[in-house]
Order: sequence, then structure tokens, then C-alpha cells
Amino acid sequence: MNWGTKLVIAMALFMAFIIALSTKMILSDKDDLVDKDYYEKGLNYDLDYQRKQNMENDKAEPRIELEPKSMKVVFVQPATGTVTFAHSKDRRLDRKFTINTGNSSEAVISLIDIEHGSWHLTFEWKSGDKMYMFKKEVFIQ
Repeated sequence: MNWGTKLVIAMALFMAFIIALSTKMILSDKDDLVDKDYYEKGLNYDLDYQRKQNMENDKAEPRIELEPKSMKVVFVQPATGTVTFAHSKDRRLDRKFTINTGNSSEAVISLIDIEHGSWHLTFEWKSGDKMYMFKKEVFIQ
């Protein structure tokens, strides 16, 4: 076999590889780069920005304490709101929990149904008459 034949075989294999990847990309239903609710997020951007600014201006960042089967969240003031657990790899594992500290400033969230790994937490709460938002990435073991 001479070098011309080897070159043609190599080019054919490369073209088959490119065609296979292109076909896989075209037939794929999943697109991780686009949020399903990107339009609503765009409309609410100013509200989210204001809530983040409220948290920074009032120094109201919650303190998170991870325990083996639960997570304790300590707020500066009594709070009501939600915590969203977004899994970094699988959207189907995402969870949303309601928080109501009552008269105290602590909330405990059970981690029994939560998979181990990296999570993006989004806290949205109201204390007094102000709305707050805080995002943090945690690793649950």
C-alpha cells in the first residue's frame, strides 16, 4: 500500500467522523446552552439585580452550615421565601424548598432526597419589607 492510498483512507475516516458528529448534533433534542425560560429571566433581570443589591447594601448574606443530612441557613432577620437547588449536571434533579423562619432567623432544610455533588443554590426571601436574593455554589457530600 503506497502513501496515496493511506492518505485517501485517512481523509475518508476524518470525513466519516465529521459527518457522524454533525448528524448527532442535528438530531439532538437537548440544548444545554439555552434556558427554557430565558425570556422571563430577561424580563425579571432588573428585579433580580435590585434584590441582590438589597442583600449587599444591608449586609444580609445568609450563613450556610452543611451537616450530614441537613443544611442550616441563618438569616440576619426572620425571613420567608424559597431556596432553589439546581444540579450542575442534570436538570431533572433540581428541587425547590419553601423557607419560613417564623420568629427566629434559622431555617433547616433536609438533604435526604438531595444527590451528592455540586449544586447551585438560589435564595429568594423577604425580611421586613425588603426582597433579597443570594446565589451560592455548594458541594453536598
